[in-house]
Amino acid sequence: MNRWKVILAAVVIFLTGATTGGVLVRNYAPKVVKRSHTSPPIPISSQRRQEYLAKLDRELELTPDQHKQVEGILAASQERMKHLWEPVEPQIKDEYRRTRKEIADVLNPDQREKMKKMHNERDQRRHAETNGGANSIMHLRSTNESSQPSATDAPKVNNQP
Repeated sequence: MNRWKVILAAVVIFLTGATTGGVLVRNYAPKVVKRSHTSPPIPISSQRRQEYLAKLDRELELTPDQHKQVEGILAASQERMKHLWEPVEPQIKDEYRRTRKEIADVLNPDQREKMKKMHNERDQRRHAETNGGANSIMHLRSTNESSQPSATDAPKVNNQP
């Protein structure tokens, strides 16, 4: 009898802790992640726009009329974002280059090589997502093969509608 009380108490304590942890993660973790993640407001590709529209279709069960309206809203927004982005894009890319160069300057040669590899892997993932085109990372990389952070380290913009 005494043994079962100990086991029951341990199970109750475990379940209480798991429930509390779940509630805390559900309520507070998304807010922390949203606040700590900042990415530049670059225009999204038409592929990502379609993925977002598909997600809205799935999760909100849009009617065909709603789908058509939302698709138009997203396309118009993408065009507006493109026009907003164009004048500041060179400055943003310069800031990315500057920041990466300043970071590279404080690293030792091995760390710089690892940083370069990290950026190359990220660029390859982005290249795979955008299916090449005018902003082809491989084309840009072949024109600038240096160990210092390069223009390819700046975010790529796919301005296709």
